[in-house]
Amino acid sequence: MRAGPLSNNKVISLLNRYFIPVYAVNEDHRENGAASPEEKAEYNRVFKESHDAKLSTGTVHVYILNPEGHPIDSLHVASAAKTEHLVEMLEGSIRKLAVREGQAVVAPAAQCARPSCAAGSLAFHLTARSLDGRGAWSEFPVENWIVLDQNDWKRLLPKPKVRADDSWEIDRDVATRLLTHFYPATENNDVSKNRLERTSLKATVVSVESGLARARIEGELRMRHNFYHKDDGKIVEATVVGFMDFDLEKQTLRSLNLVTDKATYGGGNFGIAMRLVEPF
Repeated sequence: MRAGPLSNNKVISLLNRYFIPVYAVNEDHRENGAASPEEKAEYNRVFKESHDAKLSTGTVHVYILNPEGHPIDSLHVASAAKTEHLVEMLEGSIRKLAVREGQAVVAPAAQCARPSCAAGSLAFHLTARSLDGRGAWSEFPVENWIVLDQNDWKRLLPKPKVRADDSWEIDRDVATRLLTHFYPATENNDVSKNRLERTSLKATVVSVESGLARARIEGELRMRHNFYHKDDGKIVEATVVGFMDFDLEKQTLRSLNLVTDKATYGGGNFGIAMRLVEPF
């Protein structure tokens, strides 16, 4: 949808002038999902009312509700992904409800904003994309955030006294926290279902100057990651390189950047870039 009608100027204009667009993430509205009980109840109400009204229903659908919040039309994503079908439904609903044009209720904003963090925590922004259009969704790069609390990110660092060429293996649990998100765009984003078979990150100091050190990071990853939410045997294999800067005296992380040197999944190649955002 984002690569098709939701990137179309006419669709964007209709939605902003005549509708209040809302999207719901299926995983958030499942029994153990992150949505509130009230949001889950509303999600299920729209589904049930649409079914009772004999409208097309499903978890990958476009629903149109009237001002009272009751569904009046719906379209399966296979049809809604065709711009002309979505425009027809939107314009039909405008005529049916005699809706007047207005200003967009919510101003455009980033859809993947930096999460709020506890004091002392650090946030890492990750971008992933298919490099050849095979094995994963490839229309857009995708984003994610990884947050490490102070106890975790400090385990990235070596002992206070290090010199050039000193090396250490980064704590395996912390490496796993970072690398388990290294996969391309798939339907399955439940990282608890990932199964890491091999993971490592090794850091080597390349310079020390005025109390600041820079270390080169090298690593590898082999991980089972299902494209959908059922076992399909698909494997992520990747080599990782990067750098991090840290203050030896304060034992603080100043920057961290990781990229995949080579990464494969499902018969295709993909790339990952991850960076520390707004450190101390």
